[in-house]
Amino acid sequence: AWPAAGLDAWKRELLGHWPEVEALLPALDRPEAMALAVYRHRIATKPYGERLAAIGDAWHATSPQLGQGANLALIDAAALSHALAEAGDIDAALKRYAAIRGLHVRLYHAASLLFTPFYQSDARLPPLVRDLFVKPATQVPGGKALFARLIAGMLGNPLKPMGLTAKRLG
Repeated sequence: AWPAAGLDAWKRELLGHWPEVEALLPALDRPEAMALAVYRHRIATKPYGERLAAIGDAWHATSPQLGQGANLALIDAAALSHALAEAGDIDAALKRYAAIRGLHVRLYHAASLLFTPFYQSDARLPPLVRDLFVKPATQVPGGKALFARLIAGMLGNPLKPMGLTAKRLG
């Protein structure tokens, strides 16, 4: 709704929330000076091609509220390295890479789809539910460890197919 109200109205509202940004606002002299962030959930059906592998957001883009872009890309890179080391040829390695990562990628994609409305929504109820639920959920037995595994990218034991284990979390 801010384009309809105008840039000056948006600046006034912003200053009410974050006065320290005032020195930066003169550079925003027209709406086109700002970039609108748009998030998409996407998984490529096949994360590889001829002598090419996609990792991270190139394979499985999600909204950023779980903070998993770097985690999942690093696990992808480890899986690709593992597959290349164990396979006899590159085609077999790329197929093995997709097999190693497929279930975990789908798990985090589903988690991102589930949690996005609670973190990025104009609705009032989802953030309220989030704020009421998350902290108490970390206080129940196992809750803190579960959230630590989620945020670390370790739900679903993604290292197991590579014969690796993660240091105990939580």
